[in-house]
Amino acid sequence: MKRKSIMKITETGILSAISTIMYLPMFSFPLPFLFPGFLELQFSNLPAIIAGFASGPVAGCLVIIIKTIMKLFISGSSTSYVGELADIIIGIAVVLTTSLIYKKIKTKKGAILSLSIGSLVWIVSAILANWKILVPFYIEFFMGGNVNIFISACSVIPGINESNYMIMYLIFGTLFFNMMISIVTSIITFFVYKRISILFDRMENE
Repeated sequence: MKRKSIMKITETGILSAISTIMYLPMFSFPLPFLFPGFLELQFSNLPAIIAGFASGPVAGCLVIIIKTIMKLFISGSSTSYVGELADIIIGIAVVLTTSLIYKKIKTKKGAILSLSIGSLVWIVSAILANWKILVPFYIEFFMGGNVNIFISACSVIPGINESNYMIMYLIFGTLFFNMMISIVTSIITFFVYKRISILFDRMENE
């Protein structure tokens, strides 16, 4: 029992390290031809979801928290920690959803169901976080309250203006951007989790 607990901690540590690396700025990149340039593509939630599948919701949430702390320690924050706070909220919401559902239904159908609902939770959480926290904070503290600076940064979104900037950004920025990330993350998780879980089982039984 003690060895198994140690191995679970080791697995969580390994996945936290991978998640941290994937969260660093050097492994994040924008898609300026599709989305505003300040939105950066990164898949650091993937190891956390796998940890949640393999070891339960606590392990998955620990990966989210550890990778954020390590990222701040290594490279700091360019968002006055607000972006990282939003990432923690979204990440924990997704990990709790996917791991709790999979814990109840440990089948392929259960995995598909958990990842599908997790993607929905991801998108909704991202929209709420951007609407209520991120966009107002960035406009007020980084752009001096000047909405036009934000609109200019979102010029890739067609038809965005002062009267519709929030809804246009939430739809063509937040919704589509997070839909793409969550779907890709879910697909990769579905195909790699079983292989990783077999590897972890071998480590625990050796």
